[in-house]
Amino acid sequence: MTRSPIIAPSILASDFSRLGEEVRAIEGAADWVHVDVMDNHFVPNLTLGLPIVQSLRKATTIPFDVHLMITDPERWAPGYAEAGAYNVTFHAEACEDPVALAKTLRAAGSKAGLAIDRDTPVEPYLELLPYLDTILIMTIKAGFGGQAFMPELLGKVRDVRRRIEVNDLEIRVEVDGGIASDTIEQAAEAGADAFVAGTAVYGAADPAEAVRKLRALAAAKMGVA
Repeated sequence: MTRSPIIAPSILASDFSRLGEEVRAIEGAADWVHVDVMDNHFVPNLTLGLPIVQSLRKATTIPFDVHLMITDPERWAPGYAEAGAYNVTFHAEACEDPVALAKTLRAAGSKAGLAIDRDTPVEPYLELLPYLDTILIMTIKAGFGGQAFMPELLGKVRDVRRRIEVNDLEIRVEVDGGIASDTIEQAAEAGADAFVAGTAVYGAADPAEAVRKLRALAAAKMGVA
């Protein structure tokens, strides 16, 4: 199955004092808005929470790709689905029963995603792929924006892509961390088809044009240009 690349700018890299404007700046270009939720427990940082997501949802029609870097996702994740998130991703390291939570999220109206952090092997989770809509492979250590891309983590992407193809699964392979014009082709070649980009988009003079350039690079490598 041939898929077009998904570009999901991360608002973690945007100007928080102008969140509504920053999201509208990528309308017509971005496929998803990536929303990094950090709780100062699972990761050291503290960022956006549910009330901001609920408010921001009213400012744009772009689908929200919510990435929960939090403890106890079973308690909090359904609220993001109910708030209108298109996709809600929780971390394997923080969840005892990923399949049960994926079912809960789908019942609440969103897609379900599982994130794998830098130091976590992907192999134990390959059997769960049929129960998921997205698997997010971190290409940095979760918890901070602006980190450098780690190409050695693309082996996990390749492993996931092989399993998807063998079993003919319908699931997005998303990568998050250091994705920019000089790294997105490597990630696409490894098998990713959804790409989170923060600084590469919001650090550009024209965020929408930056999104279009990233998509073109990924599409060419995926053979769908």
